[in-house]
Order: sequence, then structure tokens, then C-alpha cells
Amino acid sequence: MESKKEISQHALYAVIFLIIIAGLIGYQNYQAYQINSDISILASELSQLRNQVQRNFGQLEEEGKSLKEGLAQLNTSLEKDIEGLSGRLESARQESKEQAADIEKTISTLEVGYQDFSDVIELTVQSVVSVQTNTGTGSGFFINRDGHIVTNYHVIEDASSGVIVTHDGEQYDIQIVGWNENADIAVLKVDAGYNWLNFGSSHQTRVGERVIAIGNPGGLDFSVTQGIVSATNRNDEKGNTYIQIDVPINPGNSGGPLIDASGDVIGVNTLKLAGFEGVGFALSSDHVNTIVNLIIG
Repeated sequence: MESKKEISQHALYAVIFLIIIAGLIGYQNYQAYQINSDISILASELSQLRNQVQRNFGQLEEEGKSLKEGLAQLNTSLEKDIEGLSGRLESARQESKEQAADIEKTISTLEVGYQDFSDVIELTVQSVVSVQTNTGTGSGFFINRDGHIVTNYHVIEDASSGVIVTHDGEQYDIQIVGWNENADIAVLKVDAGYNWLNFGSSHQTRVGERVIAIGNPGGLDFSVTQGIVSATNRNDEKGNTYIQIDVPINPGNSGGPLIDASGDVIGVNTLKLAGFEGVGFALSSDHVNTIVNLIIG
């Protein structure tokens, strides 16, 4: 049998072993607690980080949406600005064209002011005719390739016969296409082709502008007189519009063309103020052109 001393030693060993085991278990439990605590802290930090990321992502989405809206508004504004600029550029371009045209006409007029009308006369006189009837003589001019001639109605009024004499001396029987007594305009025709004159724009005619009148005053065929425009937009009680000129308008001149520096017809020489020299009137080309188109159809 074991002695009491041995039993005491064994008991001591057992107690020591149990103490060691208990210490190990306690240490492991402490380690486990620390690990769980660290895990909880990490989980909390991860959750906070996730929430922060979500908030940042939401803010980025809002900022992206605002940026898109801002870009859309900017594009719309730019498109409107571009449209506005395009409109202003087109308007400026058109104004420049009109100003250039006015300048060219002014230059042309000024050039003629220091020169004579020789070249213009040479080109235009061939289109003028003498209208000779049994009641008197007047003038006219070709207006197209079809042989239509414009003159004053009073030149052929009450006439029972007559001829048209061209610049080259040819004679043609008068064919009356139509007339407007109120406007004192008649359209005649010959079956022949001659150079014709173009109607200019009388509303652009300016006071002081140099002009020439071609006609057949007093039986002097194809005479040319020069003068200036004294006034524009003179109206009579019948609604006709005239250009006032200082060019003499004598019997035989009626119906002839009033021509500007460009060689265009700006009026039809019609009448003069009785008892005054240098006060003549020509029906404005814009008015005449409208009447003629209605007559020819």
C-alpha cells in the first residue's frame, strides 16, 4: 500500500494539473473574448464604412444628375444663342448686300455726274419710237422682245390712223393692245423684234439724280435732253405717282422714256406745268409697270 506521503504527492500533482488546465481554459476564453471583441469592432467599422460608401455614392448620383441637367440646359442655351447669332448674321449679310447695292448705284450716279450720257444714249435710243397719228405725234419705247411698246394714252386718243416709226426708219401700222385712260398709259405692238428697255425701280430714285429724256419734240425725231430729278412721289387726284424733273417736256416728248444713269426706265414723260419752264412730270416706272402688266395680262 502506498504511503500517506505518496498519496499526498499524487494529490498535489492532481491539484497542480487542474490548476494548469483551468489556467489554459481561462486563457483560451480570454483570447476568444478578445477575438470576438475585435470582430465586433471590425464589423461595426465595416458597417460604418458601408454606410459612408452608400452615402457617397448617393451624393455622386445626385451630382451626376445635376451635372447632366446643367449640361442639357447649357446645350439648349447654346443652341438658342447659335440660332440668334445665325439670324443676326443673316440679317447683317442681307443689310450688307443692300448697302453694297446702294453704294454701287451711288457710284454709278456720281460717275455719270462727271461724265456725259453718250454710252447710255447709244444703247437706249434704238429702243425708242415715234408714234405718229392723224391727230398728233408722240413717243414710245419697246419693253420686251414681243414688240410691245409703252406710250401715253393721250398720244393715240381719238386717232383714227397712225404709224410707228422706229429708230432705223422702219414704219409699222399701229396695233393697240390696250390702255388705261386714268393712268394715261397705252400699250401698242408691232410684229417685229427690237432692243427693249428695262423698267428700273422708281422708288429708289433720289432728288438731284441726273436723268435723260428721249423723244420727238416738235417733229425733231429722237432728241435727247438731260436734267435732274427735282422731286419724287408727286401724286395727282387720280392716284397716279409722278417724278418731277427739270427736263423740258414739249409736244412730241409725251410717252418717251425717262432714263437713269444705269440705262433703266424710271418714268414715262407725260406732262409739264403750263406757264413754267423746267417743271415736267414723268409717270413713275413702278406705277407704269403695274399698269402695263395688267394690260398685257
